[in-house]
Amino acid sequence: MFMKTRWLIIDRQLKRSISKKLLKINRKKQKTEHSSSLGNQVGHSKKPNIQNKKGIPSYTPFTTTRKSKRKLSSIFKKVISSRKKQKMEKVDKVDEVVEPTDRISELPEPIIHHILSLLHCPRDVARITALSKKWRSIWASFFFFNFDQKRFKTSGGDHTEKFITFVDNSLASKLDPMVRIHKFKISLSQINPKLKLYTNKWVYSAIKRNVKELEIHVEEKKKKHYMLPNFILTSSTLTSLRLSGCKFDNEVIINLHNLKELSIKNSHVDKNVIPSFIRGCPLVEDLRLVHCRGIGHLEISTPVKLTRVELHECHGLVVINLEVPSLTSFLYIGKKSWFCEINIGDCENLKCLTLKDSNLTDEEFQQMIIKFDNLEKIALRECDYLERITILSMKLKELSVIRCKNVEEVIIDAPNLSVLEYFGERMPFACMSVGGLCEAKLNLQNKKDKFVPLKELLIFLMKFRRKGDWKMVVSSNKNVTIHEELNNVPYLTSHDLKIELIKSHVKMKGYIGNLLRMSRPKTLSLVSSSSSEFLKFVKEKIMSREKNPKCCTYYSKKCWLHFIKDVKMVVFEGDETSQQLQQTTFQFTWKS
Repeated sequence: MFMKTRWLIIDRQLKRSISKKLLKINRKKQKTEHSSSLGNQVGHSKKPNIQNKKGIPSYTPFTTTRKSKRKLSSIFKKVISSRKKQKMEKVDKVDEVVEPTDRISELPEPIIHHILSLLHCPRDVARITALSKKWRSIWASFFFFNFDQKRFKTSGGDHTEKFITFVDNSLASKLDPMVRIHKFKISLSQINPKLKLYTNKWVYSAIKRNVKELEIHVEEKKKKHYMLPNFILTSSTLTSLRLSGCKFDNEVIINLHNLKELSIKNSHVDKNVIPSFIRGCPLVEDLRLVHCRGIGHLEISTPVKLTRVELHECHGLVVINLEVPSLTSFLYIGKKSWFCEINIGDCENLKCLTLKDSNLTDEEFQQMIIKFDNLEKIALRECDYLERITILSMKLKELSVIRCKNVEEVIIDAPNLSVLEYFGERMPFACMSVGGLCEAKLNLQNKKDKFVPLKELLIFLMKFRRKGDWKMVVSSNKNVTIHEELNNVPYLTSHDLKIELIKSHVKMKGYIGNLLRMSRPKTLSLVSSSSSEFLKFVKEKIMSREKNPKCCTYYSKKCWLHFIKDVKMVVFEGDETSQQLQQTTFQFTWKS
């Protein structure tokens, strides 16, 4: 209907313009004929002109013949058709310019596969495939199978048969026509002979269809493990293998020449299994062993491409010898009663070092890090034998010292250090330079009758006051105070203090959302000037919220906006000594 009215309007406009032109042509013809008639009258006979009452000569009107009418109508049609063509060409050109390009559909197929593999919820997958027709067709050929036995638990009776029937029917309808699948994951809450046979059959079907990522999780009960079939360890397409609650045949031949990621958790691993994996997986880059038993000695010296090694509380691990130049990240987490000798001095390209070793001494730590010139991140956790830490590094960017209860002094000469995190009872950073820091987290907790070392803390905070625009967050007993200026360091009195110093305005804005989501404080106070842009941002974020927010409609985990019941804002004006600073306090009432 709209298009018809549009063309009618265009036709009317064309008719008007053409009629005007025709009138002009007729007038010109009348003038020429009148002049010719006058000439004839002068040459032959002089006839008196007929005059009207006013004395003005009147002329006979111009009359058109049938031929002239036909010519005019043909001209009229031609003009209308040409105008229509011009209009349509303009519309087509506008449509070509305005129509946006579908960049999502132009993404390569491997990138789309990677994005889809990061989605765990089927609903999220269904939503994201609606972005493009190409994504729907790719998802039809991209399968990620995830079977969890816990979902079939009922109040009474055996749920194993229901689980077996469900997996069999799912694979029969979906897996048979497929040539390859991306990921296959199965989680078992128990293992018995019947379920073991079916699991072998399901995993074999996935291996036969060239699966790339395989995950098998079996809950460890009464030291019953799932014996891993040998055909898994000779797959030519596997790139990632994650196992939990499994055991291995000591005489098995391992040939996974495309494997890049290997993770073994809650499993019994014989001392010969890991060397067999290293020899049979020449491309492995990521090795993680979590709560494994039976390893004893871990020695890796063959030319491999390992970049990351993580060892989490592996019982019985007494020696670690790594001679891997390609290694960039090493993590070791042990227990207090365990002793483990760590030799990683030949890993000269190490960038990230994380240690939780209660037996690590000052000398051993100094001998270890002096060989690593490329270290960018150091994390020390519960290293109780450490007393004095000295770090001299030009590339160090992050340092964490967490619950090392006997540390008295930390000497740091690292001009590129940007992030500092400390959790302890003392304040060991008196001799530290804070010139390059962008963020500092201090969590001071005391036991029994001890108090927070306020004198050392204030000396440390005074350094930040001299080094630019810092904001300080003080948390204590569900009460959070943000000081936008450090010209007047507040008087701190508490047994437990959590202090965070942040320099970036962008990080500070993101920090507010994380703070309200994680801690849900009773009060949030902001000490700043009345014209502060940050204060305006916080007010708008908290007080101008919607009553029924729609930000998390499609997510099961809601943000902090959904849990606020009520908020009250109170403003306290400062005195003359506070340099016109005011304190704005938000009092929260959270939903239970």
